[in-house]
Amino acid sequence: MAGTTVIGTFPITLEGSLKTSELVKQGKEWFDDWITDGRFPIKEHAPLDRTIELLEFDHDPSNNQILEELLRRGLERPTYEHALYFGIKHPEEQRKRPIIFLHEPVRGKGGSLYVLVLREEAGHRGLYLYGFETSWNRGCAFAGVRKQL
Repeated sequence: MAGTTVIGTFPITLEGSLKTSELVKQGKEWFDDWITDGRFPIKEHAPLDRTIELLEFDHDPSNNQILEELLRRGLERPTYEHALYFGIKHPEEQRKRPIIFLHEPVRGKGGSLYVLVLREEAGHRGLYLYGFETSWNRGCAFAGVRKQL
């Protein structure tokens, strides 16, 4: 899609042995009592090396446009596990712009669907839930996943 740029590539390793609560704790400044092991379960697995590619759009993209662009570029849709490890491994990136992880959304209070977003607010790094039905703006970065060979 014209108007989409890769603004960075970042290696991460999904360890496969830690729970969401442990990863949130490693994120240090993160907080959101709603992000729990029960709501965001991580199944044990062997370590996986991945590369996160951050995309930037020159317009306010819809979820469908973002997911279509990931597919067009041969990128996988991220999981919330990718978001957690990315924030731990590359903590300063979320100070530059909000980073949206369009993983399969999680149903929250009132039945709404949510995804994880890494961003800075009032000088603090945060891990937030944003409504999946929300409108995204061009000032955000959108994560896609590439398997490492």
